[in-house]
Amino acid sequence: MKFFRTLISFIAVICITAIPALAGSEFTMAGYDPEDVYRSWESNLFFERMEERSGISFNFNQFTDKKAWQDELKRYKSGKNLPDVLFKAELSPAMMIELYSEGVIIDLKPYLAEHAPNLWKLLNDNPEYMEETSLPTGEIVALPHIDFMPLQNCMWVNTKWLNRLGLSMPEDRESFTEMLIAFKNEDPNGNGSSDEIPLSFIGAYDLKYLAHSFGIVANDFNIYEKDGKAYFAPLDNEFRNFIKWLRELYDNKLLDEQGFFQADMLRRVTDAKSTQKYGVLVCPIVSQVLPQEWSKDYSVIPPLEFEGNKIYRRLSSPVTSGTFVITSKCESPETMLKWVDYLYSLDGAILASEGIENIDYVIDGDGSWRKTASAQSADFLSRTAITTGAAPPGITSTSFQDKFFDDNVRHITQQIKLMSDYVVSTFPPINLSFQQEEELIPMQDEIGRYVDESIARWVIGEWDIDDESFKEFESGLRERQLESFMAFWQQLLDNRKEAK
Repeated sequence: MKFFRTLISFIAVICITAIPALAGSEFTMAGYDPEDVYRSWESNLFFERMEERSGISFNFNQFTDKKAWQDELKRYKSGKNLPDVLFKAELSPAMMIELYSEGVIIDLKPYLAEHAPNLWKLLNDNPEYMEETSLPTGEIVALPHIDFMPLQNCMWVNTKWLNRLGLSMPEDRESFTEMLIAFKNEDPNGNGSSDEIPLSFIGAYDLKYLAHSFGIVANDFNIYEKDGKAYFAPLDNEFRNFIKWLRELYDNKLLDEQGFFQADMLRRVTDAKSTQKYGVLVCPIVSQVLPQEWSKDYSVIPPLEFEGNKIYRRLSSPVTSGTFVITSKCESPETMLKWVDYLYSLDGAILASEGIENIDYVIDGDGSWRKTASAQSADFLSRTAITTGAAPPGITSTSFQDKFFDDNVRHITQQIKLMSDYVVSTFPPINLSFQQEEELIPMQDEIGRYVDESIARWVIGEWDIDDESFKEFESGLRERQLESFMAFWQQLLDNRKEAK
């Protein structure tokens, strides 16, 4: 689920963007929202308000069980009893490819310029969005959710500790290490006890985000692309130096000793009156681990410099594909596209997440906004919004989130924005077929687990960091089909190049 949501004005809903020509139209919609969001599409105010402005209503077939929805998608391959549209469809690239090849869903690309101008402009202004939304053969068979500021797995540092110790924000690996040493030795929480945890992380996954300080930035498959060629990050020349550095941090008790053994819930702090013990946390949002009241005490560390460059591995893409499709049963794709295109406007995004002005939120004289009393009720998201649960089609409005009245929320938003200039996609977007997934997943399961376990063994001292251990590591990779694994990724790059 995307973190940042948006708002809308009542006048825009009722007057400015109404589509009177479509009044009286009724369509069938099927889709998925998990049971734990407690949302009924039939009574949800989002759909009622969209009907008020567009004249379009739906007969709903809503699924709240993920497996039941996946089974329904498979049933659609028969072409029988199709709805007009799938909303919050959660289609994987493989399922999109299959349903399109079976004629169940249609190519929307020829319609977008005329009937979905908001989305079409976004895709043309951002070629990376266009590529991630398209099939390898160029069709657009499912519309995306676009988050202009997706979450990143950041390094959050306790700025109260920095200020107390007279330290500046670290800019490179050396100053970062010096900061961790100070956190360990100089009692920054002021309780007279050596209980500080300089750097907290969960597993090898988090630690690999620190590899950017050695110029290594790869995806979840440990792969990155350069000049049309696929590379395996653990075989980089700097990888051993990275492992040596982590081992030194661990030996000097600068890394959380429980980092390889505990789940995220076990490091969570809920009492805002307790002593702060974490210096740096690697996580997407610090409030997921620490009390909301502490949020302003932590700021994002910009990427550490390596050979004059600052880059950082992207956690999630702005694009979530497969959220909205039109089936071959629909007699008016143009009408459905006009309906959904509103969600790719600022007003539509606000309606989907925050409701309407002076009913669900108010804008104060200083330009900040806050929720009304009714919008602060426990059932607001299920009763009024549509953005929680499975990803809907549309966009987020990050500029508005900057104006939320709560300082802690605004601080988090502004901190995550700092990373937007640095995060990079390490490998081009690739949509895999079911056949390609079946080929890749067994290799990834073996190789990915082996890499992470090896990192842990080196860091905690089970393995020596020497020529012999790295030769054994490389031998283990070969035994786990690394050559075939790399050939797979290279073929994807070659296919992409040929398709252009």
